[in-house]
Amino acid sequence: MARKTNARERLIGAAQDILAEQGLAAFNSNAVAERAEVTPPTFYHYYPNKQALLRELGERMMLAQHTVIRRDTGLVIRTAQDFRGACERTVHEAFESTRAFRGGYALLVSLRALPELRDVRLDAHAAMARLISVYLHEQGLSPGPDSLVVPARMALEYLYAAIEMLFETDFANCDEVLRLTVEAHVRLYELF
Repeated sequence: MARKTNARERLIGAAQDILAEQGLAAFNSNAVAERAEVTPPTFYHYYPNKQALLRELGERMMLAQHTVIRRDTGLVIRTAQDFRGACERTVHEAFESTRAFRGGYALLVSLRALPELRDVRLDAHAAMARLISVYLHEQGLSPGPDSLVVPARMALEYLYAAIEMLFETDFANCDEVLRLTVEAHVRLYELF
Protein backbone atom coordinates (compact mmCIF):
# COMPACT_ATOMS: atom_id res chain seq x y z
CA MET A 1 0.00 0.00 0.00
CA ALA A 2 2.85 2.41 0.80
CA ARG A 3 4.26 1.94 -2.70
CA LYS A 4 0.89 2.87 -4.29
CA THR A 5 0.58 5.97 -2.14
CA ASN A 6 4.16 6.86 -3.01
CA ALA A 7 3.46 6.61 -6.78
CA ARG A 8 0.31 8.72 -6.44
CA GLU A 9 2.10 11.38 -4.41
CA ARG A 10 4.99 11.37 -6.90
CA LEU A 11 2.45 12.04 -9.65
CA ILE A 12 0.95 14.89 -7.60
CA GLY A 13 4.39 16.38 -6.94
CA ALA A 14 5.47 16.03 -10.57
CA ALA A 15 2.25 17.67 -11.75
CA GLN A 16 2.77 20.60 -9.38
CA ASP A 17 6.37 21.00 -10.53
CA ILE A 18 5.35 21.09 -14.20
CA LEU A 19 2.60 23.60 -13.50
CA ALA A 20 4.93 25.80 -11.45
CA GLU A 21 7.82 25.69 -13.91
CA GLN A 22 6.14 25.50 -17.31
CA GLY A 23 2.45 26.25 -16.84
CA LEU A 24 -0.69 24.62 -18.10
CA ALA A 25 0.47 24.38 -21.74
CA ALA A 26 3.21 21.87 -20.79
CA PHE A 27 0.92 19.80 -18.60
CA ASN A 28 0.07 16.36 -20.01
CA SER A 29 -0.07 12.79 -18.73
CA ASN A 30 3.18 11.69 -20.39
CA ALA A 31 5.13 14.66 -19.01
CA VAL A 32 3.76 14.02 -15.52
CA ALA A 33 4.54 10.29 -15.68
CA GLU A 34 8.06 10.96 -16.93
CA ARG A 35 8.71 13.58 -14.25
CA ALA A 36 7.33 11.25 -11.55
CA GLU A 37 9.48 8.41 -12.90
CA VAL A 38 6.50 6.11 -13.39
CA THR A 39 5.12 4.49 -16.51
CA PRO A 40 2.16 5.94 -18.42
CA PRO A 41 0.03 2.93 -17.37
CA THR A 42 0.79 3.85 -13.74
CA PHE A 43 -0.49 7.35 -14.42
CA TYR A 44 -3.70 5.91 -15.89
CA HIS A 45 -4.07 3.55 -12.96
CA TYR A 46 -4.61 6.60 -10.75
CA TYR A 47 -6.09 9.12 -13.18
CA PRO A 48 -8.19 8.51 -16.30
CA ASN A 49 -6.84 11.73 -17.86
CA LYS A 50 -4.91 14.89 -17.07
CA GLN A 51 -8.11 16.74 -16.11
CA ALA A 52 -8.69 14.26 -13.28
CA LEU A 53 -5.24 15.04 -11.90
CA LEU A 54 -5.85 18.78 -12.30
CA ARG A 55 -9.15 18.29 -10.46
CA GLU A 56 -7.42 16.66 -7.50
CA LEU A 57 -4.80 19.40 -7.40
CA GLY A 58 -7.51 22.07 -7.63
CA GLU A 59 -9.44 20.45 -4.80
CA ARG A 60 -6.31 20.36 -2.66
CA MET A 61 -5.57 24.02 -3.35
CA MET A 62 -9.16 25.09 -2.62
CA LEU A 63 -9.03 23.09 0.62
CA ALA A 64 -5.82 24.92 1.61
CA GLN A 65 -7.46 28.29 0.90
CA HIS A 66 -10.62 27.39 2.74
CA THR A 67 -8.83 25.96 5.77
CA VAL A 68 -7.94 29.59 6.51
CA ILE A 69 -11.62 30.55 6.46
CA ARG A 70 -12.65 27.59 8.59
CA ARG A 71 -10.08 28.62 11.19
CA ASP A 72 -11.62 32.08 11.42
CA THR A 73 -15.08 30.66 12.16
CA GLY A 74 -13.83 30.08 15.70
CA LEU A 75 -13.45 33.81 16.34
CA VAL A 76 -15.98 35.87 18.22
CA ILE A 77 -16.94 39.02 16.34
CA ARG A 78 -18.50 41.76 18.42
CA THR A 79 -17.26 44.94 16.75
CA ALA A 80 -16.47 46.34 13.33
CA GLN A 81 -12.80 46.15 14.26
CA ASP A 82 -13.14 42.42 15.09
CA PHE A 83 -14.73 41.85 11.69
CA ARG A 84 -12.10 43.86 9.84
CA GLY A 85 -9.39 41.87 11.63
CA ALA A 86 -11.00 38.59 10.59
CA CYS A 87 -11.24 39.82 6.98
CA GLU A 88 -7.58 40.89 7.01
CA ARG A 89 -6.46 37.52 8.34
CA THR A 90 -8.56 35.63 5.83
CA VAL A 91 -7.42 37.67 2.82
CA HIS A 92 -3.72 37.59 3.71
CA GLU A 93 -3.63 33.93 4.73
CA ALA A 94 -5.66 32.78 1.69
CA PHE A 95 -3.23 34.68 -0.53
CA GLU A 96 -0.20 33.17 1.21
CA SER A 97 -1.61 29.64 1.08
CA THR A 98 -2.22 29.98 -2.67
CA ARG A 99 1.20 31.49 -3.26
CA ALA A 100 2.80 28.63 -1.32
CA PHE A 101 0.89 25.98 -3.27
CA ARG A 102 3.26 24.74 -5.99
CA GLY A 103 1.65 25.40 -9.36
CA GLY A 104 -0.98 27.59 -7.72
CA TYR A 105 -1.23 30.14 -10.50
CA ALA A 106 -1.73 27.54 -13.25
CA LEU A 107 -4.37 25.89 -11.08
CA LEU A 108 -6.18 29.19 -10.51
CA VAL A 109 -6.34 29.68 -14.26
CA SER A 110 -7.43 26.11 -14.97
CA LEU A 111 -10.24 26.24 -12.39
CA ARG A 112 -11.63 29.31 -14.09
CA ALA A 113 -10.86 28.48 -17.74
CA LEU A 114 -11.46 24.75 -18.17
CA PRO A 115 -15.18 23.94 -18.29
CA GLU A 116 -14.63 20.46 -16.86
CA LEU A 117 -12.99 21.96 -13.75
CA ARG A 118 -15.18 25.02 -13.08
CA ASP A 119 -17.30 23.09 -10.60
CA VAL A 120 -14.30 22.59 -8.29
CA ARG A 121 -14.05 26.35 -7.70
CA LEU A 122 -17.78 27.03 -7.83
CA ASP A 123 -18.74 24.19 -5.47
CA ALA A 124 -15.96 25.03 -3.00
CA HIS A 125 -16.97 28.70 -2.96
CA ALA A 126 -20.66 27.84 -2.54
CA ALA A 127 -19.87 25.62 0.45
CA MET A 128 -17.62 28.26 2.00
CA ALA A 129 -20.19 31.02 1.43
CA ARG A 130 -22.78 28.93 3.25
CA LEU A 131 -20.37 28.25 6.12
CA ILE A 132 -19.53 31.96 6.45
CA SER A 133 -23.20 32.97 6.34
CA VAL A 134 -24.16 30.48 9.05
CA TYR A 135 -21.16 31.48 11.16
CA LEU A 136 -22.02 35.20 10.98
CA HIS A 137 -25.65 34.42 11.79
CA GLU A 138 -24.56 32.42 14.84
CA GLN A 139 -22.60 35.50 15.93
CA GLY A 140 -25.89 37.44 15.86
CA LEU A 141 -24.78 39.52 12.86
CA SER A 142 -27.54 38.60 10.40
CA PRO A 143 -31.28 37.95 10.44
CA GLY A 144 -30.97 34.40 9.07
CA PRO A 145 -28.42 31.69 8.27
CA ASP A 146 -28.82 32.25 4.51
CA SER A 147 -28.97 36.04 4.50
CA LEU A 148 -25.26 36.57 3.84
CA VAL A 149 -24.64 33.78 1.32
CA VAL A 150 -24.56 36.18 -1.65
CA PRO A 151 -22.19 38.72 -0.05
CA ALA A 152 -19.96 35.87 1.14
CA ARG A 153 -19.91 34.38 -2.34
CA MET A 154 -19.05 37.75 -3.87
CA ALA A 155 -16.26 38.23 -1.31
CA LEU A 156 -14.79 34.82 -2.16
CA GLU A 157 -14.92 35.47 -5.90
CA TYR A 158 -13.36 38.90 -5.40
CA LEU A 159 -10.57 37.34 -3.33
CA TYR A 160 -9.98 34.66 -5.97
CA ALA A 161 -9.77 37.29 -8.72
CA ALA A 162 -7.43 39.49 -6.66
CA ILE A 163 -5.08 36.57 -6.01
CA GLU A 164 -5.13 35.64 -9.69
CA MET A 165 -4.35 39.26 -10.62
CA LEU A 166 -1.42 39.35 -8.21
CA PHE A 167 0.10 36.28 -9.85
CA GLU A 168 -0.44 37.75 -13.32
CA THR A 169 1.30 41.02 -12.41
CA ASP A 170 4.26 39.47 -10.57
CA PHE A 171 2.68 40.63 -7.31
CA ALA A 172 2.83 44.30 -8.26
CA ASN A 173 1.22 46.57 -5.66
CA CYS A 174 0.57 43.52 -3.51
CA ASP A 175 -0.06 45.38 -0.25
CA GLU A 176 -2.47 47.79 -1.94
CA VAL A 177 -4.36 45.00 -3.73
CA LEU A 178 -4.74 43.05 -0.50
CA ARG A 179 -5.81 46.20 1.40
CA LEU A 180 -8.48 46.95 -1.21
CA THR A 181 -9.62 43.33 -1.10
CA VAL A 182 -10.10 43.60 2.66
CA GLU A 183 -12.06 46.85 2.16
CA ALA A 184 -14.27 45.13 -0.42
CA HIS A 185 -14.96 42.29 2.01
CA VAL A 186 -15.95 44.64 4.80
CA ARG A 187 -18.26 46.64 2.52
CA LEU A 188 -19.88 43.61 0.89
CA TYR A 189 -21.19 42.32 4.21
CA GLU A 190 -22.41 45.68 5.57
CA LEU A 191 -22.49 44.30 9.11
CA PHE A 192 -21.55 47.38 11.12
